[in-house]
Amino acid sequence: MGDTTKRIPERGINQKSSVSPATELQLRIPCGGRTSEQVLDDVSRGLTEALAQERDPLLVLEDLGRLQDSVMTLIKGLSRLVYKYPRPVACWESSGLAEAFLSIMDAADHTSPPESPEPPSDC
Repeated sequence: MGDTTKRIPERGINQKSSVSPATELQLRIPCGGRTSEQVLDDVSRGLTEALAQERDPLLVLEDLGRLQDSVMTLIKGLSRLVYKYPRPVACWESSGLAEAFLSIMDAADHTSPPESPEPPSDC
């Protein structure tokens, strides 16, 4: 059995079945030469489709390094889209930009804030 690919021509989302098609829907989102808003529109449509199929979305962000906008704007928008999404959402991209951001966020979650120093006793 081979993978099947579906290209949605009006937006360029490429949907590809994964190893476990009953649980995951791979959504290939082209980023090169596009704005964050355009990419987020595709992500939103893909999330809606995954929810309709009762599958967990895997967002594959293609050519993220060639995004014609701020990567941070895109990541903030992604965070807003998936914040209350009712199913697990996985994200993958090959440039390492998103991984670097997520690593920083993960480290921040596991680090306790510094304690306030005691005021000097002669004050």
